[in-house]
Amino acid sequence: MGLFGKSKKEKEAEYMERINVPRCLQQDFIMKVGGVFAIAGNGTVVAGRIESGMCRVGETAFILQNGTALEVVITGIDLRTKERKPNRAAYATEQVGIALRGVSKEQVQPGAVLAIKNGGKYEMQS
Repeated sequence: MGLFGKSKKEKEAEYMERINVPRCLQQDFIMKVGGVFAIAGNGTVVAGRIESGMCRVGETAFILQNGTALEVVITGIDLRTKERKPNRAAYATEQVGIALRGVSKEQVQPGAVLAIKNGGKYEMQS
């Protein structure tokens, strides 16, 4: 512990333990879309709270709505937390904005689900 409490590194380690990264790596990624935006240079951005799993920049995901599945690619992740350093990934419980390629703002409605079949796809790094 530093002079003024816990160091940033200690706080980040506690945060990552709290969100339980090993469990996230074994779950499918599910995020209900709360908002949809068009941002110049980033394309379409969907915002919401991740319900389960994790996602990474570069992964293929699907927007599920009205009985259809639109394939998209995650091109960016904007975290709404300062408790950890950005690592081009987002985990369950985090509030995020996710930039997508392959879909327009008009094709996504709030309430849609952004999903990736992840269960067991990742290995924990030692």
